[in-house]
Amino acid sequence: MKHYFRKKRQVILALFLCLIVFESFGQTVTFDPLCRAHGQLTLATVKRVVDGDTVYFDDGKKVRLVGVNTPELDHKSGQHEPFALEAKRYLKSLIGHKVYWQASRNDEDRYGRKLYYLFDNDRISIASRLISKGLGYRIAIPPNTEYQDCLIRSEWNARKALKGLWRAPQNWQPKAGFTKVSVTITSITRNRGGWWLETNQDLVINLPRLVSELWSEQDVYSLKNKRIEARGWQHQRNSQSQRFKSWVLIVKHPNDLLDVSSDA
Repeated sequence: MKHYFRKKRQVILALFLCLIVFESFGQTVTFDPLCRAHGQLTLATVKRVVDGDTVYFDDGKKVRLVGVNTPELDHKSGQHEPFALEAKRYLKSLIGHKVYWQASRNDEDRYGRKLYYLFDNDRISIASRLISKGLGYRIAIPPNTEYQDCLIRSEWNARKALKGLWRAPQNWQPKAGFTKVSVTITSITRNRGGWWLETNQDLVINLPRLVSELWSEQDVYSLKNKRIEARGWQHQRNSQSQRFKSWVLIVKHPNDLLDVSSDA
């Protein structure tokens, strides 16, 4: 399993390196930034939209799109995150229309939402539509990692064009919820909770024990003193001890923890 994900990550990084090399020589590189469905599909009608990544079907199912996380809406104060309304507006265009869906391997979350891959009438991934427009970030949460390769391409396209979310700086902020950060790893430890990667911010990155087998020891230790890009959900620790960083960012897949020191 470790070898498989290490090879997958090498292939992805090699693809991006080739794109950079071709562009540096003035060559135009084109590729399809959208994900196309494969496998069995089921039809449903979108009845209501909650936010940029959650909808209701007309049969009552509440569905969370897999592979994408869109900015949060703040229904209390109206202080929505940038591009949250735009993401919701895009999904609202689907209300009353048929969409295709595929169940993910783990097809329900702790809130009772169905975790589905959704596709439009052209059988294009709706997650990849959102990501390619810069209205959401790609995210990988095992075991629901189908379509990751093309979602990476979708995000690369949006990032290169500085679309939507990619116009803003990616600085770390002490705020609960989903985040994407660029930080330097200063120390690495391991215990029964998994891997703990301390950073140059008031932040530690946790690779939980249940998914820690996706990384080899060599891969993890090689990140020390490296600039990395990580994404996932972060929370503030209950402990007030000065021994620990105040914030924990949980990362569950190698695609969401990348060495970007060579890009600096």
